[in-house]
Amino acid sequence: MIKADQIVPYSALYIDMQYRHLFNTLWSYLKPIDQDKYIQQIEEIWLGGLKNQKILVTLCVRASTDLVLQALNWPPGSEVIITGINIPDMVQVLRLNGLIPVPIEVDPHTLGCTLDQFKQFYTEKTKGIMISYVFGAKFDASDIIDWAKSKGLFIMEDEAESFSAPNAKLNPNVDFSTFSFGSIKTCSAFGGSISVIRNNEALYRKMKAIQETYPKWSQRNYFKRTLKNLIPMILLNSRTINRSSRWIFINFFPNWDYKEFVVNSIRGFQKNPDDILQTYRFRVPDPMMVMLALRMKTFDTDQFNISISRQLVGQSILKKGGLLVPGHAVEDRKFWLYPVVVPDPETTYKVLNSRGIDAYMGVTQLDIVESPIGSSYQYPNSTLAYFKNILYLPIHQNADLKSIQRICKEVIEVVEMLKSQHPKL
Repeated sequence: MIKADQIVPYSALYIDMQYRHLFNTLWSYLKPIDQDKYIQQIEEIWLGGLKNQKILVTLCVRASTDLVLQALNWPPGSEVIITGINIPDMVQVLRLNGLIPVPIEVDPHTLGCTLDQFKQFYTEKTKGIMISYVFGAKFDASDIIDWAKSKGLFIMEDEAESFSAPNAKLNPNVDFSTFSFGSIKTCSAFGGSISVIRNNEALYRKMKAIQETYPKWSQRNYFKRTLKNLIPMILLNSRTINRSSRWIFINFFPNWDYKEFVVNSIRGFQKNPDDILQTYRFRVPDPMMVMLALRMKTFDTDQFNISISRQLVGQSILKKGGLLVPGHAVEDRKFWLYPVVVPDPETTYKVLNSRGIDAYMGVTQLDIVESPIGSSYQYPNSTLAYFKNILYLPIHQNADLKSIQRICKEVIEVVEMLKSQHPKL
């Protein structure tokens, strides 16, 4: 039986939401609001009066990507070169809009790609590129963006996992950047996406016109999602409740997969099996819009950066211990989730959890983007080689430095122990 004081009181998932945010938006369920007022508030925070940029608020990143692809209306069979790690739903949005996503390998050290890789897969069918920054590691893609601009390609940035501040400096040559504020994202609003469209008023108006034809996602759905997120929020965010509840689960309900319960509780959407794109073709409900505006106004950049400095200490410990932290080589490193590559993730996971460290496997829907069927494009085998060995550690912006240091040292110790027992690892 594990003792309570052996349990590190953090989980690999953390819901970046405060109870005050929930209370301060309750009124929006009771009376209709002027959404334009809140969009204007978000624009003021994000754009600071820049006239060549527009903000579009959507239900999720998949919805905003679907909108821009509908507005662009490329010929079926057009190709989009994309970074080779993403969630399957994003790849499906591209395919259901008649496009062929062409994946390229993702370097484990930067979680990025090179210009030569993009050039290699460029053809006369290529209409655009999509650069996805995963796990909070925003690699320098400026040379890729400049090249794509010179070729007349449409440039999309999927920043679902790389939000760091509402007024963060973005590359002015990118045509479309989209950010997620889902349940386990940084600055969560329990849903919603904010997209920036640059230097293209006509495209913005097309997207807006298409969006206006959508019905609103119901307030009831958003309220249900909020309630579903409350239980994981209570279990994950409070150190006392996290430690005591996990002590009970581990010692008295060892066969109950509480992690699966938590992950299922925070999943975003129940898909429409008849038409998956219709799942996302809704406008934002009033309470979600109010929540998004509130989160942008109250985001504490200083506290966020302080938490990143603690997480970087953990990265340094793991690197010195000979372990790969994907994205470690990015200069301005931020974190969304905390991945580490280990030789035997399943056994490492079991040993760490037996020691009171709540590591996770399969906590995210991120996966390898497979090459188009029947094409000559290469399967991203190099990316798969490290991606399949990723384990997620209970380190996030709420974790204290002492716990981060303990977690990382224990991970190194466990990996070394397993290597000594199984020299082939």
